[in-house]
Amino acid sequence: MIRLYAFDLVRNVVDVETLSPWLLARDPDERTPLEAEHLELTGPVDRFSIEIDFDERFAGFAPRPTPPSRPAKAVMPKGTVAYWRFDAEGLAVAAGTDGGVVPSGTVARDLTGDGNDLTMELLHAGAPETLRWSAEHHEGQPAHASLRFDGGKNPDRGAVLRSAANAPINAMKFESGYTIEAFVKLPEPFEGDHAWMGILSWEGRSGDAGKSSGWSPDEPTCSLNLSPERFLQYVVYPTDRDADPTSWSHALPVGRWMHVAVVNDAHRTVVYVDGSRIARNPSQPSKGISTLGRPFAIGGTQFALAYGQGYYGWIGDVRIVGRALKPREFLTPFA
Repeated sequence: MIRLYAFDLVRNVVDVETLSPWLLARDPDERTPLEAEHLELTGPVDRFSIEIDFDERFAGFAPRPTPPSRPAKAVMPKGTVAYWRFDAEGLAVAAGTDGGVVPSGTVARDLTGDGNDLTMELLHAGAPETLRWSAEHHEGQPAHASLRFDGGKNPDRGAVLRSAANAPINAMKFESGYTIEAFVKLPEPFEGDHAWMGILSWEGRSGDAGKSSGWSPDEPTCSLNLSPERFLQYVVYPTDRDADPTSWSHALPVGRWMHVAVVNDAHRTVVYVDGSRIARNPSQPSKGISTLGRPFAIGGTQFALAYGQGYYGWIGDVRIVGRALKPREFLTPFA
């Protein structure tokens, strides 16, 4: 018998198995019952996995280099509609120290220069510390900074960054396709009731856009949310039909950064998490977004033209491009 140790650097585990190459090489028709029984040993001491954080384990003598930050001009391909980041390049006030409060009225500049700046507002007279600046970021994120939202229910609280009333992005229909990207992280432990919290959205009632999905005309025309089970939900009311094709992910993990991308090629929508297509993307046709000229927002989703709770967790760079990008073109490129 031999024992194999497979070091899985993606899953952060060592997988162990015990087998007999000699028995496996024998003609199956010539193996005795005892030999067939011992091809592989599958008991708890012969087949198991050991969890190990390889970065932490080897940091003392072989630290993995962190990719450097990238300037905005390096990550705005042709067709970029808006790009927001929360470092000194993206915020109109100094980014501040890790954990510092982001004051109401702070402006996150649209670094394309096309006038889609966002302004921070507290929801429901929330406490100033509802939104803080953070030095945390996804390893592959261009900006090494993020915002830490402390939204929640009972009572509703939160913070949102909204575009101005006349911002171009409010009324863009994206009928030639689009890609929406965001870096997000959920806290660990994930405490409290945060069911259906919004990550980003366009304001406005789907009923006012002439859409009727059979559920509620008060739902916004486009939003990226989290279900009670931590399933990612992307719902959109296209311009070419009366429907709301909706994507659902697996349960998102807590305590680690993720890259989320929504890609529409003017025919259908595909949502990616960390460069992989989620399993529950709809097959329904979908072209454009039925925007109503109302603001775009990060950190919340309206219902019946009102915000309830806000987002709970971290949000990093957000970029919108007016065409379908391939994974290798994402803010964090995936092959």
